[in-house]
Amino acid sequence: MLLQNYFSILGFYLFGVNELGARFFSGIFGVLTLMTTYLFVKDFLGIRTANKTLFILLSAFFFFQQFQLAVPDPYLIYFCAAALFSFYRFYVKRNPCQLLFCYFLLGLGVLTKGPIAIALPGFSIALFLLLNKEIKNVFSYYPVLGLIGILVVAAPWYWCVHELTNGAWTEGFFVVNNLERFSGAMQGHGGPFLITWAYVLLGLFPFSFFLPQAIKNAVRSKENPVVLFSLIIGVVFILFFSISATKLPNYTMPCYPFLAIVLAHYFENNWFNITKGWNKISVIAIVVLAVVLPFGAYFGLPLDPNLASQNTLGLWLIPTAIGTLIAVILLFKGKFVYWFNITGLSFILLACILFGKIYPSLNEINPVNTVSNSIGKNSEFVVYQRMDSAFPFNFQRIFPIVQTVAELNSYLKQHPNAYVMSNIRNTEDLDTLQNLQLVLQKKSPFEYHITKVYKKK
Repeated sequence: MLLQNYFSILGFYLFGVNELGARFFSGIFGVLTLMTTYLFVKDFLGIRTANKTLFILLSAFFFFQQFQLAVPDPYLIYFCAAALFSFYRFYVKRNPCQLLFCYFLLGLGVLTKGPIAIALPGFSIALFLLLNKEIKNVFSYYPVLGLIGILVVAAPWYWCVHELTNGAWTEGFFVVNNLERFSGAMQGHGGPFLITWAYVLLGLFPFSFFLPQAIKNAVRSKENPVVLFSLIIGVVFILFFSISATKLPNYTMPCYPFLAIVLAHYFENNWFNITKGWNKISVIAIVVLAVVLPFGAYFGLPLDPNLASQNTLGLWLIPTAIGTLIAVILLFKGKFVYWFNITGLSFILLACILFGKIYPSLNEINPVNTVSNSIGKNSEFVVYQRMDSAFPFNFQRIFPIVQTVAELNSYLKQHPNAYVMSNIRNTEDLDTLQNLQLVLQKKSPFEYHITKVYKKK
């Protein structure tokens, strides 16, 4: 989307139209996020807390995974985090360049994923100033000039695409992909209020299990402006997406660097209390989940017929379970540093296993590869309404799309040998057509939709 497309094009130019080209700059922005977070924490909380913050983010395999994907989120995460870091530097040091950089980065964030890139950082900043009784000085941060600067960066592109599409793109992006996503669950991605908090626990696992204690500690440490600033950003993002009707695990990720700061500050100041009270429960919960993971995968994957043959992948999760068991044994012998390091390294190892073994194995049984192997990439296809977005990339071509049964029948009259492909949830219109027969169907791993392929009788 938006700015990500241009980085993808640059990646394709540098490395060819392949996975490396599509994902290269996502990884670059992941590195930038880690670097800017580390340097910020080092400047304001010291190198020990900075090291812990970096390690927490590296061990959060689900967060780390986001920077392996060709999606807009890696860019948004960096732009939001770096902009907020720049704002805080201006708040402390009053260097105008930092404020200018903040507004420039927010403009790039708007180019990446729309108005959410200024709405949530802006509200976080306003709340921080309010709690610090600085709201009366808000105009010293030049918000009007900042908004103009953001518009200078982002508005030309939006205006051009508005003109080129006669307003259709503007309506689809701002109304459907922003307002309607907030007011109604789209594509089945809904859920209760607390599911967003569950996503955060998953996203920063394993050390996320200390978030309740860390947040409580941050509230008590409100005299520390860096910790308060980080806490406010985390709470604003989580609460906003908790009340949003559409909920996805990646939505809250721009606040993860700040939650990692809250966690690192807690560990730095409560190092010798890790085996006491609620901390003990958090430690045990991490171990239990780490041990359950390989068993859950081994016995759980066969519950999905599409994944039944992949149950042995669960055995690859055993090293992480063993690592966390060793870590907890050392913890209760008073080796606090060993516990922290070995637990984190165990989940960094898990990330390596996921990206090096498990995901490639699951990728072999996805609908794209199944259709390619069964029917062939060179066969003629027409798409009914919707398909898996990976098909054009992997097949290296554009597919014709029809929206109605009448359009489909008209197309098949001119192309009788074409296969009909769709992954819409309700395929009753296709299933009831007398001139079509289902030749293949394949469910996407861990997704709701099923790709179906039909052939004219």
